[in-house]
Amino acid sequence: MSAFAACTGPWRVVLGTLEASGLSCDLAPGLYPERIGFLAVEPADHEPAARVEEARTAYLRLGREIANAYDVDVKMSTRQRLGMVEDLWEMALREARAATGGGWGPTVERRSCCLIYALPGCHECAGCPRLTTST
Repeated sequence: MSAFAACTGPWRVVLGTLEASGLSCDLAPGLYPERIGFLAVEPADHEPAARVEEARTAYLRLGREIANAYDVDVKMSTRQRLGMVEDLWEMALREARAATGGGWGPTVERRSCCLIYALPGCHECAGCPRLTTST
């Protein structure tokens, strides 16, 4: 949301903090987040690159708060949690730039795992960082 607003706007999404979030969340029947919305938008008079950097800073601040507070049923390191936040920003920005005519650019090299392997009967996906060997 904030990446798309920064790329297309002269506006910014007000994300807020964990205690006073500017986001709304619709839950799917299994009680997992299905759709995220925002409650407020403000004008932003900056150039697109400055809007993107401002949106990234606000997103990372809130995303890190959420990631650190998220209680999961599978083992997840701090590196995994914070990598997930970075990965989601990079993927959102890539899609926003493509949607506004900026082209897709390179595929995002994920730092985090999508955790699909934790679902019954599933295995790691082909691009899973868990399968990468460190050198």
